[in-house]
Amino acid sequence: MRKAYKLEHSNENKMDCLEMAGGKMKPVVKEIFLLRFVACLGIVLMHSVTLGLDLFDIEKNTIFIVLTSLQLALMFGTPVFIFISEFVIAYSYPHQLPKKFYKKRFNYIFLPFIFIGFLDAAFHSISMTNVEFDKKIILNFFEGDFHGYFIVIVFQFYFLHPLFVKFVVSKYRAYQVIMTACLVNFSYLAVFNFFDPFRYLSFLPYLEVEWNVLNKMPFPAWIAYFVVAYYCGKNYEQFLLLLQRLRYFLPSVGILTLGILLASQWSGVITEVHSKRIDVIPYTLSVAFLLFYIANKVKHMPKFVIFISRYSFGIYLLHPLFIILLKTIFIKFIDDVSVFTVIITTFLCSTICSICATYLLNKWRFGPYLVGQVHAEESLANDKKIAGKTKQVLHQR
Repeated sequence: MRKAYKLEHSNENKMDCLEMAGGKMKPVVKEIFLLRFVACLGIVLMHSVTLGLDLFDIEKNTIFIVLTSLQLALMFGTPVFIFISEFVIAYSYPHQLPKKFYKKRFNYIFLPFIFIGFLDAAFHSISMTNVEFDKKIILNFFEGDFHGYFIVIVFQFYFLHPLFVKFVVSKYRAYQVIMTACLVNFSYLAVFNFFDPFRYLSFLPYLEVEWNVLNKMPFPAWIAYFVVAYYCGKNYEQFLLLLQRLRYFLPSVGILTLGILLASQWSGVITEVHSKRIDVIPYTLSVAFLLFYIANKVKHMPKFVIFISRYSFGIYLLHPLFIILLKTIFIKFIDDVSVFTVIITTFLCSTICSICATYLLNKWRFGPYLVGQVHAEESLANDKKIAGKTKQVLHQR
């Protein structure tokens, strides 16, 4: 029975690959492995630092500044996942989405979102006396009050993608669309970054909740990543050539955008530590482009990078749950550990436990519906093919 199940999903993956290129197998984009690897572990490390800062009452000294700066430097994680999602779609399905596109994503992305939403509510209600299970469920699913809100954003773009291709891409030039998307994204987030709702909208009920939801849930808060990723994925080879021409500027732009991000934080221009900031947009794109260039130059992607990439979705979903458990343990021994011990231990334990849980659940027939699928080994077989093809194209140019 287990073999039949694995064969069924193997054939399904192969059929998807054939549909990507009109019946012709399309090569894997090896650069995505590195982006997933860095974004995934970056998010886990960022949440580990957050736990350390929450547990220890650190004044605004050097350690506080260093750890908060590290948090900000890792804020590219969630936006990069949004970038990856649309990049892969645009690259794999340049003309139209396959028949089972929405069904597969409902089964292996949305159902895990529901399951983890319930688990998150349960873990919080058990570990915290002031959290009620039923109220936390409502907050999780209707207000995005847990890390799974990212999936709601991605699904908005899943439905927006065909409309975007039909009504925008076919009528306007790429630079016009990209500039408009960036302007919309900047303008939308600027309202939340600089406008004080409690000063002008204090008469509204549930203002804080509504403000937080509108800041992160609607797609305009992330539209720049979606649009840029679409054109990069659709024009993959031209995108790599552009990175090749800009190779000497990529590290400098990354450092510059990070510097702007940190400067705006410590100067008090923007003080919220989250990814819904206008200065995170250029920083995230610069990080994504730099990682793409680096990955393209790697002849053989390290197996460890591919391994983490395969489990990245499971790690993303499960690691906050293990952090909740670790928090209850650290509280009991808070006088015997340092903030750095908490951060390192949390990072390693939550990552390893998430991988193990994802692996074991994927051995069960219904496991992928709870924590998502582990990317199949066979899908990595084209790694050398795409590397060779890309190298040939760059050489010809």
